[in-house]
Amino acid sequence: MALERLLGDLPVSSFVEEHLHRLPLARTGGARPFVPLASWNILERALAREGADVLVARDGRPWEKGGTPTAEQARQLYASGYTLVLRNAERHDAALADLASSFFEDFQAPVNIHLYCTPADGQGFGWHYDAEDVFILQARGRKEYSLRKNTVHPWPLLETIPKDMGFERETHPLSLRCMLEEGDWLYIPAGYWHVARAVTESVSLAVGVMMPAATAVLDFLRREVPGSVIWRQRLPVGGRALPRSEAERIEAYRSLFAELGEDLARRMRDDLFVERFMAFRKSVSRPEP
Repeated sequence: MALERLLGDLPVSSFVEEHLHRLPLARTGGARPFVPLASWNILERALAREGADVLVARDGRPWEKGGTPTAEQARQLYASGYTLVLRNAERHDAALADLASSFFEDFQAPVNIHLYCTPADGQGFGWHYDAEDVFILQARGRKEYSLRKNTVHPWPLLETIPKDMGFERETHPLSLRCMLEEGDWLYIPAGYWHVARAVTESVSLAVGVMMPAATAVLDFLRREVPGSVIWRQRLPVGGRALPRSEAERIEAYRSLFAELGEDLARRMRDDLFVERFMAFRKSVSRPEP
């Protein structure tokens, strides 16, 4: 499994208990087996076909022309100091698809891989955070990372990340600064602020693992509860057909919610319910063949 190869002599259980979703971790050498998987050639092959999703940015600002560059434009932009990011690179390379599949088996969660190509002394993006846990695998060159805990918007979801992330409001001190050399790697928990600058020309892979939040239980319940007559009952009448005071309406809903809450509590104590949810989670997160 990919995680075991990265961790080396660090037990997987120690990583999960001490770092996963909690604290960043930088390790030397563990990513060496994955170094051959990342190259500029993958970016160029993707640009030669339709459907490539490429971000272009320099010093926190996107390329003013926008859109997806041609291979020739990509080389010119790179020479001008721009970072190029091939998003969902696993869709363009069989070896990266295998790597994504291995991470999926480790975490039973959706995985995407971004390929970063950054020129020397380049910084593509400013301080930001992601809704997913990210493993940075350094394949070429040297890149310095700085990380801070996020107290402005902890435990973010994709749909809750604002356009203005509000880094200027962050008061937590620097949590970690590390230099990644070829073959090193860095784990960044979901929500952690981070920024990176390439010291030399850099090629790296960012493996994003979108671990489901507790809200995934709601998705499962929407499929599960229609089989129950308790959940198929109609809500209290709210119109003129049954005039009620505001207090009476509130009491009617309070009584209904109490009944529904008791049903949910009973379901969630049932081992069969838990097993069905686990099967549901696995099915919805499995990557496309």
